Amino acid sequence: MNNTPAADTTAQPLGLTASQALHLFTRPRRIPPQEQEQQLMARGRERVVNHAGRQLRGWIWGSRGPDVLLAHGWDSRASHLGAFVEPLLSNGYRVTAFDAPAHGASEGNQSHVIDIGRALLQIHQEAGPFDAVVAHSVGSPALLYALANGLTTRASVHIAGPASLRRVLIAFATACRVPEDDIPGFLALVAEHIGMPLEQMEVASLASGMRHPALLLHAPEDREIPYSDSLALHKLWRGSALMDIPGAGHRRIVADPRTLDATLQFLLRATPHG
Repeated sequence: MNNTPAADTTAQPLGLTASQALHLFTRPRRIPPQEQEQQLMARGRERVVNHAGRQLRGWIWGSRGPDVLLAHGWDSRASHLGAFVEPLLSNGYRVTAFDAPAHGASEGNQSHVIDIGRALLQIHQEAGPFDAVVAHSVGSPALLYALANGLTTRASVHIAGPASLRRVLIAFATACRVPEDDIPGFLALVAEHIGMPLEQMEVASLASGMRHPALLLHAPEDREIPYSDSLALHKLWRGSALMDIPGAGHRRIVADPRTLDATLQFLLRATPHG
């Protein structure tokens, strides 16, 4: 699973035009669930939320306790964060997870970080509120967008999230060998497509939502999203703690026992319950 739009471009056609790169950037791959993930989804109660004319499919595990929302990354699906479900259930939490637009079993054929952020706002309105949110990769800036635009929660966990949409876009364009002179045009096309200046998706522009305790987890050797992105978020977020998960990479980190334990211990402190 590659959780950022800039990932896995080596297998894609190279030498793209700006418009071709935009097409590729906004169309995630649908990753089918593995058998263990199918079993996990079968144990949950299905929930559907309508967002921008598309049905988003979700699952709820547990019936009581603080509610934790799981927000997956790009080219992913809700069940890819399934390792969090049992530890949270065993400690008195209820867990909710949705496939993002154009991901997993949800409808749509294109999406982007703002679209996912707006989907989180809709999910929060219809299926929430949530006491905590755990977000991986592009799910983190999508959550930051939602937090800056009305989503409230008591705590959040951000795992290997990018801090700059512009940096992700330039890395993506470079990997696709978009001619250097055409990269500004590509950036302009993306800004037009998402309906807002790229600068508004820098973490510094999203600081208004950083009002609760947060835990940031990142592998220092992450080759998809630089560790420096979590450092930048940590420096900006006064109520955050940053923990390194060495050797976990960008994808394995969501099932790493250190990640699961750190997340659980943080949530138990930040969302105490009987």
